[in-house]
Amino acid sequence: MDYFELLRYRKSTRKFRQDQISQDNLTAVLAAANSAPVGSNLYKDIHLTVVQSRDVLDKLSAAAVKRWEDKAKMKKIIGNTLDIELHQRTFDPFYGAPTVIFVSHRKQDLQPGIEFANVTCIAYSIHLAAACLGLGSVFIWGSLEAMREIPELDNTAVLNLPDDFEPLLGIAIGHPEQEFKARDLRTDKLAINYL
Repeated sequence: MDYFELLRYRKSTRKFRQDQISQDNLTAVLAAANSAPVGSNLYKDIHLTVVQSRDVLDKLSAAAVKRWEDKAKMKKIIGNTLDIELHQRTFDPFYGAPTVIFVSHRKQDLQPGIEFANVTCIAYSIHLAAACLGLGSVFIWGSLEAMREIPELDNTAVLNLPDDFEPLLGIAIGHPEQEFKARDLRTDKLAINYL
């Protein structure tokens, strides 16, 4: 599949089957992560944590589930596109994915902001690799944001990160419940100006 064909099939998946991805697929997406560009070539400032334990994911979900109870805040974040009360009963910030890879970065003083560029490049590389393998994936931000907002439910310690590292982004991966369908590529979603 060429790159533009891959983009036609790439999408964010929010419903996963329960069966685990294969070790070969996990190895492939980790190879994709390791091939991503990193600012100043500082790969030592990045740490990946592969979580396939439902118990660990449940601990990392606690703050997001609690934040979901704040209906006013949720409406500001997601708008009126969902029935918040209905979804609150079954809310899973990882969408039932059997694997979540957290991308953590060493806290930055020297080049503030580069950490966000680095983790985004790595997560997107994983996202594209998953699509190429026929796997679903979706970026995970809300559970990490919720743990920063509700410190008493901050369970990031379960990730066993090296000192001075913090998780900035996750990517959930698994077999999608629905088959991917090709879509048209557009050039009107982002504002563009030409100079």
